[in-house]
Amino acid sequence: EKRLYDSIFLPGDEVTVSLEELETTLLRIRKIVVERHESLFLEEIDDILNKVKMFGYHFAVLDIRQDSRVHMHVMDEIVKQCAKDNLGIFPENYLELSEEEQIKILQDVRGKVDPATLEDDIARKTLESIYAMQEIQKQNGERSCNRYIISNNQTGLNVMQAFSMIHLTGWEDPTVDIVPLFETVPDLKIAKEVMRGLYTNPAYAAHLKKRNMKQTIMLGFSDGTKDGGYLMANWSIFKAKEELTQVSREFGIKVIFFDGRGGPPARGGGKTHQFYASLGETIEDEEIQVTVQGQTISSNFGTPDSCQYNLEQLLSSGIFNGVFSQKTKAFPDEDRKTMEELAEISYQAYSDFKAHPKFLGYLERMSTLKFYAKTNIGSRPSKRGGSDKLNFSDLRAIPFVGSWSQLKQNVPGFFGVGTAIEKLEERGEFDRVQSLYNNSMFFRT
Repeated sequence: EKRLYDSIFLPGDEVTVSLEELETTLLRIRKIVVERHESLFLEEIDDILNKVKMFGYHFAVLDIRQDSRVHMHVMDEIVKQCAKDNLGIFPENYLELSEEEQIKILQDVRGKVDPATLEDDIARKTLESIYAMQEIQKQNGERSCNRYIISNNQTGLNVMQAFSMIHLTGWEDPTVDIVPLFETVPDLKIAKEVMRGLYTNPAYAAHLKKRNMKQTIMLGFSDGTKDGGYLMANWSIFKAKEELTQVSREFGIKVIFFDGRGGPPARGGGKTHQFYASLGETIEDEEIQVTVQGQTISSNFGTPDSCQYNLEQLLSSGIFNGVFSQKTKAFPDEDRKTMEELAEISYQAYSDFKAHPKFLGYLERMSTLKFYAKTNIGSRPSKRGGSDKLNFSDLRAIPFVGSWSQLKQNVPGFFGVGTAIEKLEERGEFDRVQSLYNNSMFFRT
């Protein structure tokens, strides 16, 4: 106990207890307790042994996450400051250059920018967070903090800005995975081309080689649903996954999808097992990561029974995909066309509704929206940006969905779906919807 205490709290590395030693000691204690003390407290010993096996010394792994629009601003501030300090890192006309030319410069950027020299508060904090990553890794190993997620990622430039910022902290060989998060329907459409550009970029390709040719890509179910409605969001994510799988396989890169699925359908959630079991062979699924959103942690994993059930749902969907499902396309061509049409019609209906001049005013005046920001219960701010005026794109998915739920009007969870099905029925093509339902587990889900 004393050696463990010293390992944690005394400076220097003289008194470290390795994980192997901790495990061996616990197993010896377990043996003594079983042989000499009638297994008293055995459950407690097994409990800590399980924790050590699962988590090592780290009971949490920290991801750093920042919005691409903030990166744009931070990059401008860094370029201006470097010019002011005559560091010679960027050409004088950098800010006037095209996106392609900026990427070319960013791929080779090296140097060390001191955050303290940056006058802009958010620029300083963004750079400091990368220095903090290095410090955390130094103290706790790479696993403790090795992912940098770019929210609202729209272009290859967004990824290269994060890539260059990491190098501007003097980090020569960064042990960091850069994870673009594609959220809105337009961003999901171009995700494939963004990744192709990165895979063919010599500097980024060299970085991936050092990271075992693995690329994690995050997909925003909640914000996708907020942006495009339930049907279009899920369909856009499905197509984006297919395209990203194809382009990653083309370059010999193993893509890992990190899904930001909410709990309820209104946040892009729904039945976990059926969703993952329905994806078919065109989507990479050897490893899947899922965020479990704040409000569903306690309901899904808060008791041993619900926790076991929900973990079984996740694991069994992977087994189902690998063992039972015929490795075929998730959609026959004709059904795919129907799905595309339904998604487009529902997207149009949802977008028109969102564009109604009273849409935001209604939410603001009639729902609980403004109270989310005032009560200290959110896992994050209720909107991005500091402006007082409510802007749809700044609004976070959690309060948006929560406000509709409180009104008992589940708009994000269904709006546009019925319109789309009705449109086909009016044209006498309801049999196409039935065929899609019978043939596609994805559509049924």
